[in-house]
Amino acid sequence: MSNEHTRHPLPSPPDEARRSGSAWSAALIRDLVHHLGRKAHELPPESRALPHSADARTTILLVVATDLVVEALIDLMLPPVWRAVHLGWVFLATVATVGFCAMTARAPHLLDGRFLLLRTGPFRELSVPLDAIVSVRAAHDATVGHGLRRRAADEEAVACSVSSATTLTLETAEPLPVRLRDGGTVLARRIHFTADRPADAARLIREAIGGAAQNR
Repeated sequence: MSNEHTRHPLPSPPDEARRSGSAWSAALIRDLVHHLGRKAHELPPESRALPHSADARTTILLVVATDLVVEALIDLMLPPVWRAVHLGWVFLATVATVGFCAMTARAPHLLDGRFLLLRTGPFRELSVPLDAIVSVRAAHDATVGHGLRRRAADEEAVACSVSSATTLTLETAEPLPVRLRDGGTVLARRIHFTADRPADAARLIREAIGGAAQNR
């Protein structure tokens, strides 16, 4: 495989030791503030964003809204001395959950003239060279877990998504080395991921592949 395949085309963490709890919290608060303030998301030059995980965020926020109603009722039944503690816990849990949604919303997949960068917010990312991809298609599936992980049913496949659901599958000409969260490495020929508009995302990736081929 050429050295170009191993270069990161777009800003990403170095080969990804896990972030510390303080770094993770700081990133969550930053993204939450920017998301609530509707601050425009700055993309790297000559790259295009492919949004993902809108369905997962909607589900999470609906659960949070329902839980807030329940927690309000619980608070009315608590002794006054415990209400402040309970409300503090509810506040922190809500900030963490909504902040998590903000982290995924502000980490779309990125597509430029050489690479497809698949991102999952706080759960790692995967850079795929366009000239290594032989096919990409919309395909609804599911893989247990979240983030960048193995697929138990296929030893040559990984999934890179916020939730278990995936909506696209790409295949590479040669297996790509993928470093997982546990530090292990797997050779993957098929990568399952998600996008809010799978058919449009597949079309854009195919167009980028064609453009990259013409520029070689």
